[in-house]
Amino acid sequence: MFLKSWAYTCKLQQDQTVNASLLPQDLTPIYDRTVIKDPNDIETEVMNHWKSKLKIISDGNVKSLKILPTPEPSPDVVRFTLDLTREDIQTLRERLKRESSASSSPKELRLSTFVVTFSYAFTCLVRARGGDPKRPIGYVFSVDCRSLLDPPIPSNYFGNCLSASFNMKLTAETFMGEEGFLNAARMVSDSVEELDETVSSNIPEIFAANSSLPPGAQLISASGSSRFGVYGLDFGWGKPERVAIVSIDQGEVISMADGRDGIGGVELGFSLQKHEMENLIYLLPEGLKG
Repeated sequence: MFLKSWAYTCKLQQDQTVNASLLPQDLTPIYDRTVIKDPNDIETEVMNHWKSKLKIISDGNVKSLKILPTPEPSPDVVRFTLDLTREDIQTLRERLKRESSASSSPKELRLSTFVVTFSYAFTCLVRARGGDPKRPIGYVFSVDCRSLLDPPIPSNYFGNCLSASFNMKLTAETFMGEEGFLNAARMVSDSVEELDETVSSNIPEIFAANSSLPPGAQLISASGSSRFGVYGLDFGWGKPERVAIVSIDQGEVISMADGRDGIGGVELGFSLQKHEMENLIYLLPEGLKG
């Protein structure tokens, strides 16, 4: 049995090598983990963090394969999907340009599709909850580190090379007023502009901050991307009619995907308690009226 298994593994590796050799060089996957340099030994800090988590849920057995527990969603949690067209996104982008130019501190913003759509959804979520204007607010989103590291990682590297941008120093009142959307866009734009080769070194700090959120905090994150082309995938039974990220039921997460129209739209998914969702559904179209 061992020899059969070994022979099968060798044949599989040989097939993968042959298949890879048929691809152009820029599409041939790179599996070499040593291309990622880690002079500050971030890997050890991250592994120690996960070991401490595993000890808590598995009675001290760090080699346990036990799945992390996830709370059941509340029975009054509902979902909603907003389909933003390319024209909708341009409307929001032009609105930000006008508001920024007319503000007391005009500044050119990085108004990428992500910055515009995430900032808009973030602002609407904060307003949908309402409540204490002094309550702590934050956001976090994933960052592709490949082009940021020194030296840069080739785009055909096969493996995770992600960090995150994290900002938990905000309060709700910043986003409740007329300039709430503009304030959010400024902060997210700055977060993107500030990304550099140090992006991976902040991972331990993000773990620590995420583990000690202040009471009543609203931390909003993004899952997915409008660049993944999920509606263009076809595994042999046709392209998908609807894509959903099930994990957004855990916490306040905005799911993001490319629009089904395939011409620059973005699909945003939300999962909230019913009374907050009713507020959100009322707020989302308001900013699209120009």
